[in-house]
Amino acid sequence: MPHERWFYPFGFTLQLETNSLAIIAAAETSFGKFGAPPQSANADWHFRLFAHKIDDGQLNPPIFRREGSLVYQTTGSDSTLVVDTARGLAFGYFSPTILANPAYFRWHFLELACFLMLPPRGWLGVHAAAIVRNGRAILLRAASGGGKTTLAYSATRHGQFQALAEEVTWLNITTATWRGLPWSFHLLPDAKNLFPELQPYQPILQTNGELKLEVTLPDSKTATIAEAGPVVLVQRTPAQRSRLERLDLATAKPLWLAGAAGNEMEFPEYDRYIDNLLSQAYQLYFGDDIDRAVDLLVELTQWSPNLQI
Repeated sequence: MPHERWFYPFGFTLQLETNSLAIIAAAETSFGKFGAPPQSANADWHFRLFAHKIDDGQLNPPIFRREGSLVYQTTGSDSTLVVDTARGLAFGYFSPTILANPAYFRWHFLELACFLMLPPRGWLGVHAAAIVRNGRAILLRAASGGGKTTLAYSATRHGQFQALAEEVTWLNITTATWRGLPWSFHLLPDAKNLFPELQPYQPILQTNGELKLEVTLPDSKTATIAEAGPVVLVQRTPAQRSRLERLDLATAKPLWLAGAAGNEMEFPEYDRYIDNLLSQAYQLYFGDDIDRAVDLLVELTQWSPNLQI
């Protein structure tokens, strides 16, 4: 029996048609907390995603293909997604094994379909965490393993900030607003040494083969949209005191590019937009004194542009 559900991710109205309660549950996890779309809204995006019985019993690495506005992602004969980004359409069939692993399904198919819709509509996705204070965001950028997720989690746990994004932050190039999926954070198992409340969590194998602690944040510690703010380029400096300094564009740009991931640099006029973004750029030398690092970020929300600590 077909089911229909409506969602409102990133301010776009999404109509989901499916024969699977597992797909509905995954969509609720990914998009449900964005709230309901306006009652009179027409669908911006149509997702027709179905379960079927073909199943090779494996979680194979997906194969990705793109030609213009058409995108194809498949794990083989049993699970395939096709997206037309120009028309806002996504269609796919998925195996019992894939749907029994909701994190895998959400990351490689459901959320992928959503994220593919955003760049043609003016949203640039960058590899960065983001936190929010008083409605204004700070972007935390580092190469993988550079500490941005740990820092973002620490900034939210005691209420100094709200989380906006853990891994990918979406920047609107016309409205100077940022968005993200803020509800789940994935931390390395040794984060238990920093955050005692994580002791009950058990590591979960991620789709990239890493073991992570998957932590769900309460709604009160999250935000889905914020005003654009400064960029903080994070560099780990163990056994040193954390400090923050203002950067000029010539210094900030190579550090920014070192943190690039995925196909973010294919966005039209990427360099021009990033140069403008880096007009408010800082480097955080992130030592072992994590509370001080968070305090510096709090102070950054109160600084004039030329201050340095």
